[in-house]
Amino acid sequence: MDCIASSKKYKYSVLAGNIPAHDNRSLPQSVYHTSWSYGGFLNKILTRGIFLVTCIICFTSALTWINLVTVPDQPVCISRHDQEPKVNVTQICRSMDYRKSSRFLTNFKHILLWNAPDYAPFYYFGKGQRAFLQNNCSAINCYVTSKRKFFGADTTKFDAIAFNGRLLKTDDLPKNRTMYQKFIFFNMESADKYPVCNGIFDGFFNWTSTYRLNSDIPSPYLMVRNNTGQVIGPKADVGWENDFPEITEEYSWKLMKKSKAAAWFVSNCLTRSRREDYVKRLQDKLALYGHTVDVYGKCRPLKCPRQQKKLCNTRLETDYFFYLSLENSFAEDYVTEKLLTALQHDVVPIVYGGANYERFLPPGSYIDARKYNAADLAALMDRIIKTPKIYQQFFRWKSQLTYSDPSLVENVCELCKALNDQEKFQEKSVYDKFRMWWNPNYHNRC
Repeated sequence: MDCIASSKKYKYSVLAGNIPAHDNRSLPQSVYHTSWSYGGFLNKILTRGIFLVTCIICFTSALTWINLVTVPDQPVCISRHDQEPKVNVTQICRSMDYRKSSRFLTNFKHILLWNAPDYAPFYYFGKGQRAFLQNNCSAINCYVTSKRKFFGADTTKFDAIAFNGRLLKTDDLPKNRTMYQKFIFFNMESADKYPVCNGIFDGFFNWTSTYRLNSDIPSPYLMVRNNTGQVIGPKADVGWENDFPEITEEYSWKLMKKSKAAAWFVSNCLTRSRREDYVKRLQDKLALYGHTVDVYGKCRPLKCPRQQKKLCNTRLETDYFFYLSLENSFAEDYVTEKLLTALQHDVVPIVYGGANYERFLPPGSYIDARKYNAADLAALMDRIIKTPKIYQQFFRWKSQLTYSDPSLVENVCELCKALNDQEKFQEKSVYDKFRMWWNPNYHNRC
């Protein structure tokens, strides 16, 4: 109210100041008093003008703050007419009415995260439309929420409902569904560690999005591209190059500076794969050749804190010949970011898992520990360390291929892309024997 009152006074003073001196019309004495000099008149205009501008700024800031607080997770105004698939309207704006779900554009694909978004991969999807916009996805008209009452109490209005496999509960499932929506099973954890046991889930899911390469929406932990940027793996039938060029002399000198046998970064000390037992046997056998396996993490005295991860990776790259990329359990296609640690830091990976690693790695670039007992692997490692020419052959792929983590971008974009694939979306699909698909050994695990 002070701002408004001040504004009225300011207007009145200006009007009064515009009346010529020879005008004989009567004005209140207060007007003559406040306008007795030109300097005083300008001073009052300036003072009151500054006060008025300040009020306007305060009022505008308050409105902006209220808008940001009360409008949850809505997409900002953006126009994307250059993207595929084409949609009728792609002008999306924030407004107060946008808080009502009935105001959403009909071309939006609404995704409900049925479980808490605290576990991978759900936290990669963020809230609202943001993740698809920020990652510059080819399809951006997807909206993510974890609010089950987003459409009132009607969950059938969602285009897709996402279930995290590690949080499934038989007593907490949607009561209704339609043939037009997709129930999607997500899981980045091993099927051996998180089997699905209850028969209620056979015939329940329409799509899957997991590390399994035959998922409807594959979400691998790593992605490999060739020199042209084309994604060539991981795939069940990767066509690897047969003749990579020799590494450069400069690169070979870098590799020759290494002095330690192997490192292992680990945080889980007791696993279903019993990898910790294998490492203990390997350490004993390597000691016969004067080598060690340096184990970093909470399970061992050597430490590599998260805040020093870059330093630890640098040490791995400069000091060690091998890195133990050992999975915590055995499952088809279960190859995690542990392998990326080796591939991105000039060290030969020694893998240990249930996957067919030919789908993930070019031949001659790794050692599969499950094909050797500890004594034979120790002897092989010693021979490779003492023969630089053999060791250098493991890195010939480096000039032709690059590995990256697709979790934040590619895997996120694939979800919205799949929901916009009209042929794929309209196709009737269901996993009648889902438990068997996810874990063929579920009978023994359950």
